[in-house]
Amino acid sequence: VSNGYSQRKGLLPLVCALVFCWVFLAVWLGVACFVVFKLLVFGLALFGSVILFALYLSFFTRALIRDACSNYVFELTDMDAVLTVEDRLKHKRSTQMVLLNDIKYAEYYPYTDSACIIFHAPYMQMEVPLWPMGARSQDVLDFLNGRGVKVVNVQSDDEIPD
Repeated sequence: VSNGYSQRKGLLPLVCALVFCWVFLAVWLGVACFVVFKLLVFGLALFGSVILFALYLSFFTRALIRDACSNYVFELTDMDAVLTVEDRLKHKRSTQMVLLNDIKYAEYYPYTDSACIIFHAPYMQMEVPLWPMGARSQDVLDFLNGRGVKVVNVQSDDEIPD
């Protein structure tokens, strides 16, 4: 079961930076409104760039909220791997399953704040986020290695099998 979103590494600095950006955006929106009355062309260019930054920031904020409202349950057995994702924002639940014997290889992305593993099987690719598991994500890798699943670490430039 995933850790709470509040335990995600780097969350506090990320939220502080996001709040700072929204305040920064509000200030520059006020500056742009003032400049439009003095220098129309420059003011419109400034206003346009502020709007573009606001769009980018809103997509980023939405993604952060979406991640915060998701709960992941990943189960590994001797036979299969099952990932259940519960989205509390949309009130939906989805489940994916892959048989361990069918996995050709697994791509491992070890980056601390966005660690994940992608299982490649003939009939599907299943991405499992490991960042919510914290230190327990290493247990997943050890289990897969013990079962003979080839785990390719993309950060180490391991060769991806054909």
